[in-house]
Amino acid sequence: MTQGLLGIGASALDAAFTALRTTGNNIANVNTPGYSRETTSFTPQIQTSLGGMYIGSGVAVSAVSRVYSDFLGQQTNLAQGAASQADSTAQLTGQINNLFSDTTTGLGASIDGFFNQLQALTAQPGNAATRQTALSAAQQMAGQFNNYDGQLQSMGQAAQQQLGEQIQTVNTTVAQLARLNDQIALATAGGQAPNSLLDQRNQDILTLNQSIGVTTSTQGGAVNLYLANGQPLLVGNQTYALAMGQDPTNPQNIVVGTSAVGSTIVPLDPAASNGGSIGALLRFTNQTIPDVRNQIGRLAVTLSAQMNALQVQGTDQNGAAGGNFFTTPAIGTSAASTNSDAATVTLSASYSDVTQLQASNYQLSVSGGGYTLTRLSDGQQTTFTTLPKTVDGMTLNFASPPASGDIFNIQPVQNGAAQIGVALSSGAQIAAASPLQATVGTGNLGSLAVANLGLQPLPANPNPSLLQPATLNFSSPTQYTVTSGGTTSAVQTYTAGQPINVNGWSLTLNGTPAAGDSVNVAATGSGSGDNRNAVLLTQLQGQAIVAGSTLDQAYSSVVAGVGATAQTALTEQSSRDAILQNATAAQSSVSGVNLNEEAAALLQYQQQFQAAAQTISTANSIFNSLLSAVNAA
Repeated sequence: MTQGLLGIGASALDAAFTALRTTGNNIANVNTPGYSRETTSFTPQIQTSLGGMYIGSGVAVSAVSRVYSDFLGQQTNLAQGAASQADSTAQLTGQINNLFSDTTTGLGASIDGFFNQLQALTAQPGNAATRQTALSAAQQMAGQFNNYDGQLQSMGQAAQQQLGEQIQTVNTTVAQLARLNDQIALATAGGQAPNSLLDQRNQDILTLNQSIGVTTSTQGGAVNLYLANGQPLLVGNQTYALAMGQDPTNPQNIVVGTSAVGSTIVPLDPAASNGGSIGALLRFTNQTIPDVRNQIGRLAVTLSAQMNALQVQGTDQNGAAGGNFFTTPAIGTSAASTNSDAATVTLSASYSDVTQLQASNYQLSVSGGGYTLTRLSDGQQTTFTTLPKTVDGMTLNFASPPASGDIFNIQPVQNGAAQIGVALSSGAQIAAASPLQATVGTGNLGSLAVANLGLQPLPANPNPSLLQPATLNFSSPTQYTVTSGGTTSAVQTYTAGQPINVNGWSLTLNGTPAAGDSVNVAATGSGSGDNRNAVLLTQLQGQAIVAGSTLDQAYSSVVAGVGATAQTALTEQSSRDAILQNATAAQSSVSGVNLNEEAAALLQYQQQFQAAAQTISTANSIFNSLLSAVNAA
């Protein structure tokens, strides 16, 4: 009789002690990241039959269980991946926004400063100091283009380094999860769940989602991990290492994915990476940085080419024909490493009309006898079957025919800001003067006046007689001849306001000549105070030469685009962080430790322990009483 009571008391004492330990462990881990609250479950022991009645035998601890919601855990993992991607994107785009936010000494100010100095040159074309100041402003502007592009490239390189670090973190975490899968499988073989190991595994998965978004599935107690495109990272205890490499179809880009030893990386699409810092870093490296470099590169290419076109048609302070003002950027091309003839077949590309260039890279694919050119910024495709082909201001051609399946990459403007430089070595070389000047004869009796003297559109080879003196002699108000190089032309008909084209120049006269009147056209000469070409150089700033926009408008568009991207990233960051906080709070409301609840449970189990001890004490007293009665008898 007393033995049964002692057993009941002992089982109650043991159950209460286990519950106290569980509650104490909850309190101890109230601030432990990833810890899930535990509860003690009790079941009555099997009753015993006594005189036709069933008498209780006490209590047993059936389990110490984690309070955890798989659904809320998955929601938190997804929210963590999205928040980490948004955080990284906001931090990365903020760097670019900071670069373009300087309005006083930045690239925009340098462009304005250059044209301001050209404007000053138009007022003093013969002043050596003014010319040198204009040249220095050009060098400063080119240096700022170089500096901005260099900083953008440095940001891209830093992002690649972070990618490598994140990939190492992923591989280390996945290896740890593989070991946990083994340990959990071994522990569960005994029929009980290893709560601390399960908590650690869930925390590692949450950490993994900070780097890259993963989906999970369970199989026999093990957790399997997959990337967004279905690539496995972990199956049971088998791991698949994440790797980074060069895109075989586009060596300008980086790819991240899984691969077996010695095999090709199966790339992960950064636009569908399912979250994590890696997705943000990939997008930043392969898309954001090239996009911004293309935009400022297009400015550099267009500005340098248009300035050069005007510069070479003018005359410098020494009376020589103007040379290029800026070095000429070149179009970058590359062949995919997968091309069967990558070592022998190359794509050539040249500028045909820089005003039509787009701020984009391109990919040219060959299929059968046809070609497909894809503009990567918007996906627009152009198909053709013959070469050379001119598209978006560039002309493409092959020296030898490519093979079907070949892929070629084109960067028309991406390197423009890096390659621009000043080709002139002194301010005297600035071609401020027009190469020709026209003067009416001093003894003219009519009302002839020079309205305009300019150059005809230059062919590939300029007219060799351009600077050869020429004289227009009027025999009547409507007829004239041209004498140049010892040769006199046939009689021409004069109409006021109509261009007269000779030796590559175009002269427009107003007024009515008298018989015997003349107009002389000759080279401007050295030391001239002529500023007509400098005026044309200055006017370039306000002309729509960048795909229909002026230089100022195009640069403002770059700054606005960068700012909008950064602001969008900040808004997305706030939204994703709020979602993560809500998901974490929801999970914590289920799995987290509430000290008030634990204090109440602690008091409850303490009372149970004390009552169980009293039960044992009572059973002991009864036993002693019975023993005394037996001895007395």
